[in-house]
Amino acid sequence: MEKEYYGCIICGKGVQNSNLVSFSKRKIKHIRRPNLHTHHLVIEGSKVKVKVCTTCKRSLREGDRKEQATASV
Repeated sequence: MEKEYYGCIICGKGVQNSNLVSFSKRKIKHIRRPNLHTHHLVIEGSKVKVKVCTTCKRSLREGDRKEQATASV
């Protein structure tokens, strides 16, 4: 069974491994995960659900707003 990719479809931001280091220099393994949301995109006329990080979702929303502003003028 294959593991599902846990990352952003657009920018490729994914999981990072790191250490939490205490004052006594003891290291604890830590996994940093991106803040992912499901977003509905229209690709070639069909609606698709994709996992997108918050920065990419914000830039997608800004692009939609600019398109709506130019369409209404």
